[in-house]
Amino acid sequence: MTNPVDVMTRLFADVSQAHRVYGVGSNLDSARYRLTLARLFGVPASAVDGHVIGEHGDQAVICATATRVGGLPLTIPLREVRAELAARPARITAAGRARFGPAAAVLSALRAALGLADTVVELCAQHGGAWHGVPLRFTGGAPTPCPPPLDRSETRRLAASARKLAAAYQQIRSLHPSGDAQ
Repeated sequence: MTNPVDVMTRLFADVSQAHRVYGVGSNLDSARYRLTLARLFGVPASAVDGHVIGEHGDQAVICATATRVGGLPLTIPLREVRAELAARPARITAAGRARFGPAAAVLSALRAALGLADTVVELCAQHGGAWHGVPLRFTGGAPTPCPPPLDRSETRRLAASARKLAAAYQQIRSLHPSGDAQ
């Protein structure tokens, strides 16, 4: 199973035929990743440069090899980080709501897409033949994919994530092959 946000982003883009459709799942995952590292390393979140890409869900890809804290590469405690990120949704559900994360993700994406801020935002978009989370550099509202360098393990995880999302999308499309939203 996969979190439906990435699959629904692709479905909406296909059915609507809109050219600028983005999902914010990877943006949320990346923000949570940076907050987790900030807490673990005792630095402000603004000192952490790192991304979570691919699927918003079980197979999200933590780009540990490209992560920098205070501008420096560090060994990322992946088990601890993965455990923290996996536990987060249950804590949000137990609290009964997500506080600011989704709204902040939408606002950062809108500011970038509308050309109000030149920045990098992790969003679900079509890239490299797949629909998945990828960092997009927005300049004047125009997006350019800027995926971080990945090691072999991260590359394999991203490919597995892309296959999982594609299979979930095909399963949904098989229910309505004409593309009609019913």
